[in-house]
Parts: sequence; structure tokens; C-alpha cells
Amino acid sequence: MADASESGGKTALEVEGLTAGYGDIEIVHGIDLSVSEGSLVSVVGPNGAGKSTLLKAILGLVKVFDGSIRLDGHDVTRFPLEQLVRRGIGYVPQVDDVFETLRVHENLEMGGYLLDKPTRARRIEEVLEFFPVLAEHMRRYVGTMSGGERKMVAVGRALMTSPRVVIFDEPTAGLAPTLVQSVLEDQARALADRGKAVLLVEQRAHAALQLSDWAYVLVQGRVARSARAADVLSDPEMGEVFLGGAVKS
Repeated sequence: MADASESGGKTALEVEGLTAGYGDIEIVHGIDLSVSEGSLVSVVGPNGAGKSTLLKAILGLVKVFDGSIRLDGHDVTRFPLEQLVRRGIGYVPQVDDVFETLRVHENLEMGGYLLDKPTRARRIEEVLEFFPVLAEHMRRYVGTMSGGERKMVAVGRALMTSPRVVIFDEPTAGLAPTLVQSVLEDQARALADRGKAVLLVEQRAHAALQLSDWAYVLVQGRVARSARAADVLSDPEMGEVFLGGAVKS
């Protein structure tokens, strides 16, 4: 069967037969998923489908009952998040993604706390190359910034370790509708275009699928469909049953 590796380069993240949940309760069942270099892969589906649980299982934040997670071919199943970050995963959580009481430059430095000082300085320059607008706000307290600006800081923090795989958990949650497209396009899509392997969970499915290469549709903790994002968008049944409304033309 075709998979996400067709839409990019070398497979960077691969999940096989993943079953995970909380305590003794399984939330996601037998998930197969892959993300390749230079591709944006979205996980979409109705509320309660298990999307965030899937991400947390990959990131070592919930219990994995069965299956495997491989990063660049190496088994990282059940590795804690700090080890995954060291090995090349960047994570942008839905909440608590910035330190509001710290300045922009301090947030970026926190993202690179594992690095030596020269490397940290170099990575900050790389982040500012990606988000040049942040250069004007380095001394600004993040708590005073707009939602879109704060999300830039959150992504910048994740980029400080120069990850090969970047994982977003609902990056547009709480943002004004006018910011949704720019956040997804200027952050998730732009990172994929720069060669990163990007995995995106997003409740605004239509907006995410418009910019994605591949999509996994989750329903009741299982993959109901794995296909090119354009094919999911054009399928009326997917729109009605899984995405909460008819697919827009």
C-alpha cells in the first residue's frame, strides 16, 4: 500500500503497530504511520479520535502497549522526550509552548539549553533567519505578544536543537481565524519545504490538508484512511464522516 514516504525523501519517522493509552485503557490501536524528509504529514479526524494520544505516544508521554517507533531507522519506542530531542525530534505542544514571563531571546536560549554557548548562538541566528520578524522583538516579554508571534517563538524554541523531525500538536488552537492559514503555511509547510519531516495534528482539517502532502484519518483510535492529502480533501465521504462537514471545493 502507498504511504507517506512517497511524498518526500528518506523516511525519518516510522510508527508500526502502535497501541497506546493511559493506565490500562487503550486509546489508539495498531497505528502505522511514516513521515519522510521534506514532507508535511497531517493527522486529522473527529474530536476524541486519539490524535493527541498518538503524538504523546510517539513522544514518550503516554503508555505504549505494543508496536514500535523508529527515528532514522533506530528504535526509540518508549524513549523519554528529552532523549528524543537529543536524537532529532522537535516538539511544539498545543499548550505551555512558551515561557510567558521570559523574553524572546530567553525562550530561545531555553530551547537550546543542551547546547554549548557558541552552538546556541549560531542556532539563534538560524531561527532568526527563518523568522526574521523575531529579530525586532528579542528583548520583548513573550506574554505581551500576539498569538501568532508567540507561536513563532514556540517553533523557534523547537528549532534550536536543529531537529530533523518537527511535531506540531494543534498549532492553531486558540488563534484567531485570520491567523490559521499563515501559521500553518509559514511554519509547518515552510519547515517541510526546507527539508524537515513534519508531523502535524490539527483540528482544522481542511486548512491542514490544503498544505499537506499526506494524511492519516483517525477514527476511534484507528487509521480509517491513509492517502495523499489532496485525495482526502476531494473525497466527500471523508468530509462528511471524518472531518465534520462537506469538503470545500
